[in-house]
This record gives sequence, C-alpha cells and structure tokens, in this order.
Amino acid sequence: MDLDRIGLLKAITRRMDWLGERHRVIAENITHADTPNYRARDLKQVSFGELVRGSQLGITARVTQPGHLRGLGGSNNQWQRTTTGAYETAPNGNTVNLEQQMMNMAETQADHNLMTNLYRKQVGLLRKALGNRQG
Repeated sequence: MDLDRIGLLKAITRRMDWLGERHRVIAENITHADTPNYRARDLKQVSFGELVRGSQLGITARVTQPGHLRGLGGSNNQWQRTTTGAYETAPNGNTVNLEQQMMNMAETQADHNLMTNLYRKQVGLLRKALGNRQG
C-alpha cells in the first residue's frame, strides 16, 4: 500500500519535510551568530491547510449549480528562504537574535511533534479500517 496516495498523509509528510528544512535553516542561523554582516534567514511559511489542498491536485470539484460549494484549488508553494526582519542588528552587521532563533526552534519542534502524532493516529485508523488491530 502506497501511503503517498492518501492526501492527508502526503500533506503531513510534506509538512514534516518543511519543518526539517526549517530546523536546518535555524541551525545555520545559530552557527553564524557571530559572523559579520550575516543576515538571519527563515523559510516562507506554508500553512498546513494549503498543503492538504495542494495534495489533492488530481481531484477538482466542478460547480454545476449556483448553490453548490466551490472546490478548493491546489497550491504550488515552494519553500523559499527569506531574510527575516531584523529585530536588532549587532555593530558588526549581524542580524541573528539568539533568543528569537531559540523560540523558532521550539516552535518547529512542537509542530514536528504534532505532525508525528497526527501521522501516527492516521496510520492507526488505517490499520483499524483494514482489520489489523495491532498498533
């Protein structure tokens, strides 16, 4: 069974990939905390809802009556690095704020834990639906 064909699981996987990349960017910022003229970076925020909608690109709803609900269009967001707005700039031109980077790291870790738990629950539901009650 290919779990990537299930839209929600694919969206969770993409979100976890994004969180892993954000973790790497934050670690890079922390590494360069004393590098002159280094600009702190972050990834462009991508909402989980957009990832879920983007994972259903093959399914489109068509409005045949004015009273019907419109379908959600797909999204093709790329993970873009952006230079963060500098909270403060050191005399050497560095914009890395270690406190902010630690808060970003904690937020990323909490989001990753949430996605891990959501993935685990979805796989558990699939197992129950398939009759495998172990796990």
